[in-house]
Formats: sequence, C-alpha cells, structure tokens
Amino acid sequence: MYQYVFALANGAEGWYSDDWMDSARRPGTAICSCNDGLRPVIVKIERMED
Repeated sequence: MYQYVFALANGAEGWYSDDWMDSARRPGTAICSCNDGLRPVIVKIERMED
C-alpha cells in the first residue's frame, strides 16, 4: 500500500485505463488491498490538496 501513497504524494494521477474507475474524473485516487489471505481489506486512497 505504501507504493500507492508514495506515488500519489509525488504527483501520480492514476493507474486505471478508463475502465471501471475513470482516472480523468478521479485524478489522484488509487484502490489497493492488503495481502492478508484470511482477512483481506480493500482501501481507497485519495490525494488531498492543501
């Protein structure tokens, strides 16, 4: 998950190629999950502007 936070903090816009999550409408947003096989958690990470 820290890779997504680091990328968003440094200006990344998105990773999704216009399918279910449109990067043009939601810039600075990422969806990721933890790698726990028994209790997976899905996290939406959004960059907040100052």
